[in-house]
Amino acid sequence: MEVNIYGPSDDAGQIIGFTVVVDVFRAFSMSYYIDERKPEQYIIAESIEHAMALRQVYKNAVLIGERQGIMIDGFDLGNSPTEIKDLDLRGKKVVHTTTSGTKGLLAQPEQNEVVTGSFVNLGALLTYITQKKIERVNIYCTAEEQLEYGREDYIFADYMKNRLLELPCDYEKTMSQLRALSAPYLSDRGFAPYSDFLYCMDINRFNAILKRKYSNKNTHKLELERIYLT
Repeated sequence: MEVNIYGPSDDAGQIIGFTVVVDVFRAFSMSYYIDERKPEQYIIAESIEHAMALRQVYKNAVLIGERQGIMIDGFDLGNSPTEIKDLDLRGKKVVHTTTSGTKGLLAQPEQNEVVTGSFVNLGALLTYITQKKIERVNIYCTAEEQLEYGREDYIFADYMKNRLLELPCDYEKTMSQLRALSAPYLSDRGFAPYSDFLYCMDINRFNAILKRKYSNKNTHKLELERIYLT
């Protein structure tokens, strides 16, 4: 099996094949908590302005997003699993935009099969790749590698690569490393609660995969839809 790790410094347009787009803290952990709340539709917005425009089109829209970790003014929710875990989104159209995660998803070539991933659905990703006999796996980290905030995406990518190649992995060690790394921003002294860290690190919580889907509507380009595993 060939496993490639990419990030924003790479030309996403040159990536070929099945791709997992990663934003551990927090967009593509959050995406599975959103899906769990059973929204009618899950739309990816290209910008804050696009999200606001969609609210005018869809009166049942729920705007979720952040910039630099902080909830966007005028939005309903930030990018926080803690905020959403008990909400009922049935009958709602979720509109999601984030600093890095949704931007990285939008950058992927149209011809590729593209899904979102994190620790929360790692087992489902591994099962899907095995069932589909996928021999080339691309892992796209949405944060810049040289930045301290976002380093978790590359740690996850290395962990997933090792699992795919059946190399040794130590989840408890990885969790401890990421707890220390995230402490400045996912804690009482950061922009999000420590519980967000725990929700994002709840490995294999979801036996589901969210796949990119191109919309046939004029209002937006991308949606996420659930793949049901057999």
